[in-house]
Amino acid sequence: MNRKLVLVSALAALFSAASANALTIDDFTVGQPDITLNGPSPISSTTMLTTGPTSNIIGGTRQTDVEMYAGDAGAKTEVRVISSVLDISNTSSAQSRIVLNWNANNSTLGLGNLDLDVPGTNGIFLAFPVAMDHALDLMFEIQDYGQSTAILSKTFPALSQGSNFFFAFSDFTNRDALSSADSIRMTVDSTTPGLDATLDLVESRDAPPLTVPEPATMGLLCLGLLGLGFRRWKAKASNV
Repeated sequence: MNRKLVLVSALAALFSAASANALTIDDFTVGQPDITLNGPSPISSTTMLTTGPTSNIIGGTRQTDVEMYAGDAGAKTEVRVISSVLDISNTSSAQSRIVLNWNANNSTLGLGNLDLDVPGTNGIFLAFPVAMDHALDLMFEIQDYGQSTAILSKTFPALSQGSNFFFAFSDFTNRDALSSADSIRMTVDSTTPGLDATLDLVESRDAPPLTVPEPATMGLLCLGLLGLGFRRWKAKASNV
């Protein structure tokens, strides 16, 4: 019994520790003033810089730029960070491009040659908590100190919704840049006018829970087995 207790304890520690590799890029709990653009296009916003704890925003700053590149005189684009989500809204004729940049306020070393491509993390994940009404293009660009850039772009169809939309590190061009990241840029682009979309937690971590069980979940399972085994051992000992 003691051997089993030791084994389960070790497994619990292993899986719980593995979940610590998850890295929050932005959980959007730090709000910012709304950005509103009124047509006709083209029109761009002034760069907005938002600061917050590094546990919520990687590098401590989020830079937001918005462009309406198509739209008539009545067109309108709104971008908000509210209720822990990034909310994008376009009227029927408006097409927009939203760029978020995390680079520690463009400091000398940016994110400090951050190694994203480490064991236990195999990609960037983000969530669409509400089904989008039109397709959108989303691109990540990760630049290192030597100005080399790893890039991956995907198109998400209308009605996409869920918590595990995945950008695998293995699919990025110039993957070496992931091991010394100084800036992370995310671009959200309308494919058709009238896009409304909501984005949630952006983070790097391991495989989606539906593919491989979350390490923290496995840890809790092991701890549960440990507790069950201990109760059985205690009950047996009391009957001796």
